[in-house]
Amino acid sequence: MPYRLAAIDLDQTLLDSRNRVGEADARALRALAETGVIIAAATARWHTAARWPLEQLGIDAATIACGGADVRLGDGAIVEQTPLPPEFVPFIAALCDRAGWVVSLSTPGVTYRRERELPAWAANAPAGLVPVTHLREADLTGLLTVLAHVDEGDPHLAELAPWAGRVRVHNAVAFDGSGMITVTAAGIDKGTALVALCGALGLDPAEAVAFGDSEVDIPMFEAAGLAVAMGNATAPVRAAAAMVTATADEGGVAQAIRRIWGC
Repeated sequence: MPYRLAAIDLDQTLLDSRNRVGEADARALRALAETGVIIAAATARWHTAARWPLEQLGIDAATIACGGADVRLGDGAIVEQTPLPPEFVPFIAALCDRAGWVVSLSTPGVTYRRERELPAWAANAPAGLVPVTHLREADLTGLLTVLAHVDEGDPHLAELAPWAGRVRVHNAVAFDGSGMITVTAAGIDKGTALVALCGALGLDPAEAVAFGDSEVDIPMFEAAGLAVAMGNATAPVRAAAAMVTATADEGGVAQAIRRIWGC
């Protein structure tokens, strides 16, 4: 069965340690898109941030955004959006403020970026991205995901334990290698999102190739027909993959595309 969709994680997979798409990867992705293979960004980032790296390459990518909670076609049409439980929203907003986390909270229309101080770019923030220093006045209706920069061993993480079964906490890695957590509704991950996207496109998930580097990508690996781990992936991710390619800094996505599709 030919592979007709490439679902690609962003940080430390498509995006290198400089937060850029390398030249070899850019060429390979353009060539792959020209063959008719559908490209999908699969990330914890919100929709517009998920699309942006591929838009710069001239590719209208589908998106598995917000850790799987926001799935859209290349034209932006919504496949599905799965919000967090409404009762969790005020709790997590208060926790983020109390813990002082640098965090992005994404609703269907707006992403709030909470930082300890307003960043230099705050006055010129792009549409849909609202920088804040607290979340007390944020309208978090329909909150889809929480993406927080959290140090390993942060004691505030224990406060999420009572929500087990109602929300799902995923470990992730930022482009610079720092630790993060992504919080979605229970039962939502990149794997469920990939299945939904394939259904909307009339594809069998077995026709998809999934690329990733961290544990949050393993459900996508399990759903896809072929799983590709980056050379910089964690050991569990490499073990879950059928193929291991080079690192993000070494053009690992391009190398895998050549091996799989010959582009």
